Amino acid sequence: MVLNFKKVLLSGMALAVVATSSIGLTACGKTNTNDNVDAQDFYAMSVISSVNYFQNISGESQSTPLLFANDTQTSTAPESRPETISQDDVNNIAGYMGMFQDMLTSDTTSYYTNGAVDQDDDYYGEYNLKMTLTVPMLGGGEEEFVMYYKEVNTETEEEIDDNEIELEINTTLQGVIVNGDNVYDVSGKREYEKEGNETEISIELTTYSRANSQDYIKIEHEQENNEMEYNYSIYSNGHLINETEVEFENERNEKSLELEFVNNSVDAQNKVKYEITQSRTDENIFNVRVKNASNNSEVRDTFTIKIVDGYEFTYSNGYTETIK
Repeated sequence: MVLNFKKVLLSGMALAVVATSSIGLTACGKTNTNDNVDAQDFYAMSVISSVNYFQNISGESQSTPLLFANDTQTSTAPESRPETISQDDVNNIAGYMGMFQDMLTSDTTSYYTNGAVDQDDDYYGEYNLKMTLTVPMLGGGEEEFVMYYKEVNTETEEEIDDNEIELEINTTLQGVIVNGDNVYDVSGKREYEKEGNETEISIELTTYSRANSQDYIKIEHEQENNEMEYNYSIYSNGHLINETEVEFENERNEKSLELEFVNNSVDAQNKVKYEITQSRTDENIFNVRVKNASNNSEVRDTFTIKIVDGYEFTYSNGYTETIK
């Protein structure tokens, strides 16, 4: 059976860029130590993801909606699919497979530019830095996102201990995101620590709706050597309603992606975790385990995904469906 799946281009693209260019997780487990590159890629990803989320819930989006746990396409589940796998499970996993594929490559699509704010710009004098992002829309054409901001270095410490350089840099960020007629306020911070060959990076960006400052989305990223994590927290009227955690790891040439969705607006038991691991023998095959997020030892089901013309899901009962 073949199901039509509307690919989430912008969210996958944005996450892929930060994964491929900033994390630099190679087969040897080496990391990129350029903190400025890491931060710029993360900012780009956060700008697109946040704005598309706000546009999606307001019905204003011209592009594709961002995929979160409660933003899935629904359709009648085929009778032959195991009862333990829901349509939301399928949509969530298919939406993130594009992100995972790009995490496994070394190619980076450059779709943003950085520079100073022009003197004839409306935000000149208020902010000194400008990030311009131009991304394609599914229906054709392009959409532009611009972040005006200033980033202040709040702390820098450097010392040498046992012939190893120890470096710590902390910054804060304030700015606005402009997308057509829509304007959003943004704040952030980042911490960079390096000791010898060990590097830790922590970056956070929060985007606020101007219609209601209590509606905001916080995106956090942490990187330590061969592991990286993202956390999306969505707030409505100041209350956390949805949280998505993404963890990517490259350990001994085995690349795995773990996704955990928590929807706080529904039953607390409605929590799920997906563990996706690339096959050691075929780079186009991925093994998936669906687990209860509140009970890590409880595995609901296991199945495989093969990259064909879309994603071919083969379940534990032998049933196969293709998501395009």
